[in-house]
Formats: sequence, C-alpha cells, structure tokens
Amino acid sequence: MNAIPVAALPERLPTRRYLGYGLGDFAFNFYWLPLQVFLLKYYTDVLGLASGAAGIIVMICLIWDGLVDPLIGIVANKTRTRFGRYRPYMLFGAIPLAVTFSFVFLPVPFHDTALIVYALVTQLLFRTVYAAVNIPYGAMMASMTRDSMERNWLAGARMLFAFSGSAVVGYATPRLVAWLGVSNPDSAYFWSAAILSSLATLVIFASYGLTEERLEPVAEQQRHPPLRELLRMLARNTPFLQAAAAIALFGFASTVTSASLPYFVQYYMRGEPTMTGDLASMIPFVQMLAILPWTLISRYTGKRAAWIIGLLIATAALGVLNLIDRPDATMVFVLVGITAFGSAAIAVNFWSIVPDTVEYGEWQSGVRVEGFVFGLVTLIQKSALGISSAFVGLYLVWIGYVPNQEQAPSTVEGLKYMFTLFPMIGMLASCAVMLFYRLDAGTHGRLVAEIAARTPVRSGP
Repeated sequence: MNAIPVAALPERLPTRRYLGYGLGDFAFNFYWLPLQVFLLKYYTDVLGLASGAAGIIVMICLIWDGLVDPLIGIVANKTRTRFGRYRPYMLFGAIPLAVTFSFVFLPVPFHDTALIVYALVTQLLFRTVYAAVNIPYGAMMASMTRDSMERNWLAGARMLFAFSGSAVVGYATPRLVAWLGVSNPDSAYFWSAAILSSLATLVIFASYGLTEERLEPVAEQQRHPPLRELLRMLARNTPFLQAAAAIALFGFASTVTSASLPYFVQYYMRGEPTMTGDLASMIPFVQMLAILPWTLISRYTGKRAAWIIGLLIATAALGVLNLIDRPDATMVFVLVGITAFGSAAIAVNFWSIVPDTVEYGEWQSGVRVEGFVFGLVTLIQKSALGISSAFVGLYLVWIGYVPNQEQAPSTVEGLKYMFTLFPMIGMLASCAVMLFYRLDAGTHGRLVAEIAARTPVRSGP
C-alpha cells in the first residue's frame, strides 16, 4: 500500500446527473414496495393462497430474480450501443416492465394448483423483466464517476428519490385499492398496479434522458473472463464478500418487517388498512429526510461506522417496541419512524460501497466487471429476501394464522415477534459483519489512483 500514489482530485457531476439517476429509483420503487409490503397479504387474503404456499412462491421468484441478475450483468457489460451500455435497458424495458407488473395482480378464475401456477409464472415473468432493467441501472453508477465520495452523493440522490417513490406508493396503494374497489372489487389491485406502473414508465424515460455514461474501459478492460474466473476473482475480493453478507442479513430484517407490517397492523394493533398505508408511507418519508444527514455522517465518520451506528439505532427502537405491551398508535409511529431513520444509513452506504468493491477487484485483477458484481450482489440480496419471505409464510402457518378471522392470542403475540424480534436479530448480525470491513475512502482513493496510473481511463464528453 505504501507505493500507491496519492488519489487524484475529486471530480464533480452536474446536478442534472444526480436528478436523472435518482429518478430511476423513484420509478423502481413503484414496483418494489408493493411487492415487499402488499404482495404476500394480497396472495393470502385476496387471491386465497395458503400462507405457506404464498411465502414459498415469493421465495422462488426472488431467488430466480437473483439468479438472473448476474447473467444480465454479464450481458450488460458486453453491450455496446449508440445509447450507451446500460441506459438502453431502461429505454426499451420500461413498457414491458409495466405490463408484466400488472399481470401479477390480474384477477383470474383459478383455484388450487392452477392458482399457484399462475401466481408463480406471472411473478417469475415480472421479476425477469425487472432484473433486465434494474441491474443495468444499478451498474451505471460505476460508469458515471470513479470518485468514491461523488458516488456517495449519487447514492444519496438515488435513495432520496427511492424513498420518495416508496412514500408515494405506500400512501397511495391502499387508497387506490379502496377507491377502485367500490365499483369493481375483484380487479381493484390490478387497476391500481396499472396506474402505478404507467406513472413509473414515464419517470424511467425521464431518468434515461437525464443520465450519461462517462467512463469507457480501454481494450484490456474490455476482455470478458469466463464465469469461473469471475467467481474466483470475487472470492478474493474480501470487501465485496463482507458487503454482500451484511446486506443479506439486513435484507432479511427489512423483508420480515415489510411483509409482516399488514398483519401486525390488522391483528396486533387492530388498525384499519389505511394505517398500513400510512406506516408504509411514513417509513420511506423518514428515510428520505435521513438521506442528507447519513450522507454527511458517512462522509466524516466513514461508511462502515455510519452503517453500524444506523443499525444500532434501528435495533434499539424495535427493542423498545417489543418490550411495550399493546402500544398505542402514536408510540408505534414514533418507534417505527426511529427504526426507519436508522436503517436509512444502509440504503445510502450500501449502493456507495458496492462500486468501491468493484475498484478493489479491478486493482487486484486488472479487470473491471461492475455489471457482474452488481448482478451477483443482488443475487445474494434477493436470495436472502426470498428466504425471509418464505420464513414469513411458514412462520404464519406455525403460529396458526387464519386469514380474515379473529386470531388466537398466541398468534397475535407471534405477529408481534415477527415484526420486532426477528428483524432485530438480522440487524445485529449485519453490524457484526461490518465490524471487519476495512475499505475506507482513503484506501479506496489510493487504489483508484494506482489503477489510473497503470491503466488510463478515457472519459466521454
């Protein structure tokens, strides 16, 4: 490390690039949040699937989504068009994404096995198209700038818009369903999905128009190693492995919280469906407000420290909620809001840490494969989300949950633990992993400087 040159002066992107990149995740959260919060309950309480089957369907589809991600990353790395390498996937994939999302909520006259097959096939189709658009979008950050702190601001902009999108759709979804359900209750979810996905399509087009890919690899970096060599390279990339493990554990906590929220509100809090929407909207709204503080904290304390501090705050709030017997609605909103504030630290830092691990791998091997890295890390993340979704479905069976009926006291208590205790375990485990992460901004800057010294990078206009 002593021989590594001093990093070059940081570059600055124009404001419209932050805006354009952020708009992409605003749109993607019109798809992501409904699946995280409302899909499992839609399957069990509206479509009529058994909770265990519903959870396993979500798990299979998320793992499939994750398996597709690295393959799409490899294809995106090889893509060369006049529109760029990653941006064309947004341009040509936005409309198919909207159509397949609506199919997930299409009312069908199926039962038993036919219903399970339909739910599985439509969700698999949607998640495949989602990956084809979302993975190139995520990888695009690494081609917009090499500066670690500039990526932190890009990640902050991305999460700011992501949480804004989640807040809008979290608030709007139950109200759209209630409004559309007055005249046509069987298709209320379908038309709600169609409206939301149409709006998301327009925003993705705007994101495409405002972003730009500035870094183009030179000939040596354009070689594409076989899959086995890529996996060997990543097996030596310790920061990547640590970041992937930490986000998988946090993903478990986040998914269990999101999927259990409607059940916790209806049966433990005895609240109206709009309370679920209000909480689902408040969580990303608080996280949106927390983006700037956590971006600044990360800048001055480091990404690892911010990650750990944020999760300890979130864990403490859930711990208090777990200890209080029958809290009132105000207390729930306050403690869930504190949890949301703490967890925002991960949203900012994870999407800034992953591009840093790309450069670490490039420094080790001389090969830059950001598309594959983003694809593989989302495979790990979505596999964890899928396992946690199956856990929620099977846990509902274990505690004796029966849809649309009065629940036994032991079942209600089990719903409380699902919303508080299990997410706490996942968050603390994520903190433990990040204690060993060592790729700070100074080290990363020196790695980038050495890469630049031995392999110059050509920038676009």
